[in-house]
Amino acid sequence: MVRRHGSDAAGGGPARRSRARERTRIMRCCATTDTGRRPCMRLRQLALIPLALGVTAGPAAATSIDFNLSGDAAKLSFIQPLAPEGLEVGGGWLHHEDDGDILEAELHLVDDANPTRGALELGVGGKVVAVNDDERDADGGALAIGGKFLYTWPTFNRFGIGGHAYFAPGATSASDIDGYQELALRAEYRVLRTASAYIGYRDVELDYDGRRFGDDRSFDDGLYAGVRISF
Repeated sequence: MVRRHGSDAAGGGPARRSRARERTRIMRCCATTDTGRRPCMRLRQLALIPLALGVTAGPAAATSIDFNLSGDAAKLSFIQPLAPEGLEVGGGWLHHEDDGDILEAELHLVDDANPTRGALELGVGGKVVAVNDDERDADGGALAIGGKFLYTWPTFNRFGIGGHAYFAPGATSASDIDGYQELALRAEYRVLRTASAYIGYRDVELDYDGRRFGDDRSFDDGLYAGVRISF
């Protein structure tokens, strides 16, 4: 009869110790996989989410709301990019305390004039305006074509110069209105990443045939100041 060594009897023998070491190795491997590698992989995946959201939220970040005031008038407008890159749709309301109201809807194709620098942004398109002229007791509308621009100083990108011009002849005007012109020029300063303040000059002219409603007149003419917020 062969007697086992005391340590073999107590520890279950070499085979048993080998199986125990194997179980320990597997548990360590699983621990590394479950609590080490997988969480790291999850963290890497989560870290990519803000970047992905930033890419997909690009068009939405260009949405802007604009509000400005002059001595007798206030205007509220917005711009919303459309799915085709470069297209923008917008709307606005100009209220004059003495002269009445102008509602507008606009559509533009906007792009950088020089893509390598990106300092000058141009937009071409037009707007439809609906006019309620309290002074002349006249109503009408017009389809005006024109464009807008924004030049950002390359060496000081907080500062920019912008403006727009629109023109509607009698052929694209309706009801009491016989023509429409709008000109504006402004200087703006970016106070925050998503907010700019500006001051400028605006002139809105209404044309009439001179018989029933009198001669052409200025609906809004003078300095104005405002803020634009993008999100």
